[in-house]
Amino acid sequence: MRIELLYSPGCSSYKKALDTLEHIIAEERLPLPVELVEDHRYTCGEPKVRIDGELLTQLGRKSHSYTSGYLDHVQEILCYKWKQLTLSSLMASL
Repeated sequence: MRIELLYSPGCSSYKKALDTLEHIIAEERLPLPVELVEDHRYTCGEPKVRIDGELLTQLGRKSHSYTSGYLDHVQEILCYKWKQLTLSSLMASL
């Protein structure tokens, strides 16, 4: 599974988001690194999370805010995708 944190060059707001994202991953005990990706398409603003090439959305729209609701959403998606990944590997080996 590939987790990317997209951020604008020269914008330091990604540091808090990275710490929070790494905390979520550690809390769930997932052996996953976070890749930092400079995204030149956006001006300085909230960083974005992309998992396996898919930009995370909340309630069907792009969410750029690191509110607790968005972070809960990130945690749910990570757990769901990790479960899918591990179960599919187990099922394939049967």
